[in-house]
Amino acid sequence: MSRNFLYVLLVVVAIAAGFGAYRLGAALRPAPELAGTALQTPVAVRGLELLDGSGDAIDLADDFAGELTLVFFGYTRCPDVCPLTLAQLGRIYEEAETPDDVNVVMVSVDPAYDTPAVIGAYVKRFHPDFIGLTGTNQQVASAAKTFFVGYAGVASRSELAHTDVVAVVDREGMLRRIYSTGDVPKLALDLAQLRDSL
Repeated sequence: MSRNFLYVLLVVVAIAAGFGAYRLGAALRPAPELAGTALQTPVAVRGLELLDGSGDAIDLADDFAGELTLVFFGYTRCPDVCPLTLAQLGRIYEEAETPDDVNVVMVSVDPAYDTPAVIGAYVKRFHPDFIGLTGTNQQVASAAKTFFVGYAGVASRSELAHTDVVAVVDREGMLRRIYSTGDVPKLALDLAQLRDSL
């Protein structure tokens, strides 16, 4: 065996060993830490019935079973936070190549004005796949309470204050994670991991 052949063989073995070590290290590396806040005790959202843009009844858990659902509470006459959040969610959804196992849902906290047709048309401006939900005052209040969302004020004067978080509901209808307004952009990085783990 020539010295050149032995040298080439050693180089090939060293490269293969290095590549193998890299692959092993990548496989053993823990997943990056997710943004937002994980709920220590997940909350079931089953039984929360609202109306979609066509006026059909929707159960937030049953009708989206088997899919990841991002839920935002807001209202169509909101001058700032709501359109900004929906625009961010639209970009995130597009960057993820419009995954068919992810729903983006906005629930109105102004049901007197945001009829099914109004909320349905509003969310479609941000992405045609987005879903707008509304309902009676009681239905909306029950959903908001389950999602730890508060709201108060006068919507007609754009003075309706509300909790502006995006909630993550897993495939089994459990509220698992909350993203504050500042953390919403990080969903772009987290979405793939959320889809794999929830």
